[in-house]
Amino acid sequence: MKNWKKLNSYFITGFADAESCFRVCIYKNNKLKTEWAIRLFFEISLSRNDLALLNKIHFLFGVGQITIKKSNNSVIYSVSSIKDLINVIIPHFDKYPLITQKRADFELFKQVLDLVNKKEHLTTEGLHNILSIRASINWGLSQELTVAFPGIKPVPRPIIKVPENIDPNWLAGFTEGCFYVKIKKSKTHKIGLQVILSFRITQHSRDTELMKNIIKYLECGRINLYPRIPAVEIAVSKFKDISEKILPFFYNYPLQGTKALNCADFATTVKLMENKEHLTKEGLDKIIKIKSKMNRGRDHEKTR
Repeated sequence: MKNWKKLNSYFITGFADAESCFRVCIYKNNKLKTEWAIRLFFEISLSRNDLALLNKIHFLFGVGQITIKKSNNSVIYSVSSIKDLINVIIPHFDKYPLITQKRADFELFKQVLDLVNKKEHLTTEGLHNILSIRASINWGLSQELTVAFPGIKPVPRPIIKVPENIDPNWLAGFTEGCFYVKIKKSKTHKIGLQVILSFRITQHSRDTELMKNIIKYLECGRINLYPRIPAVEIAVSKFKDISEKILPFFYNYPLQGTKALNCADFATTVKLMENKEHLTKEGLDKIIKIKSKMNRGRDHEKTR
């Protein structure tokens, strides 16, 4: 592990912006005066295929633990020690700030952490203050807490300004996007099949303005909005943009884990298409084989 190349700090923040969660867990405990206990967690949950990447993050932070969930083939890196949260996790994100709306959750999480560190969570007033903050984090209060504390009013969420400048290392870490290779029937292609490539990043719709800034930075792509769910997507499908902008970016600012493998397969497909091999049966067969091992196909391959 000591020979690992250190991840860029902004890469870690970008990765956390995409994959992490700041969680305040409030649960019943009759042994306490308030009858409610509080635990705080910084967590990153990934597919088990990315255990090596999570081990690297664990090693670089130097605190926390990794749990393997065999039931859903996932791994979770978590930090719950108050000391470690205060001395390691919070200083990192104060120095290298989150830039999605998740930063609002982080700022509220810090407030709860401060109250817990001062032992104010052990008083009724302190518990109520924490509940008001918790009501504005992530999905708000659970049904159990809403019933138990019906008068709790959520505190206002901090206003997070969208940065004009995007750090490329942050963007590489943030890219939870997919590299898609689609093959469909086509009457205009001699071989009868057409290869379509696209690169996509999906995020909660509250980060629409940030996604627009990412498009400006990449100088390509379009915004797709989902009418039925609160999501926004960056989509890049022009072959020239993929070949001359997207792939060169990731050559300079590499991805990690299975995303790096998918990007490499995607790049191989681009090269085949640049050489016009997708217009032949042999070349198309190569692309079909590459496609079968990407994204979910890679998950299935690793679990066999």
